[in-house]
Amino acid sequence: MKIQKTGLFGSKEYHFLHWLSEKERELGRGEAISSSQERLALECGSSPTTVNKWLQALNRAGCVEQRKKGSYQITDTGRQVIAKMHELESLVVNREK
Repeated sequence: MKIQKTGLFGSKEYHFLHWLSEKERELGRGEAISSSQERLALECGSSPTTVNKWLQALNRAGCVEQRKKGSYQITDTGRQVIAKMHELESLVVNREK
């Protein structure tokens, strides 16, 4: 689940959020990700328990909504978090050059 060049920023939950956004992009922006937590865990290389914890934390933070069982969607807040983290990452990468 490698996402950023430096890996300095973001929790595991953030990395999972970013990974979910890539899955969403494959489906088309705004499309809900319809997949069981077990399937998501298998695809991202984590355990179902860990994926459940990440989804709960992201839901509490307002970054992901569960539409129905096995259907998740990134919220506008989640998209803003991803954009801000990309901005921070680019500051570090550009400074290193």
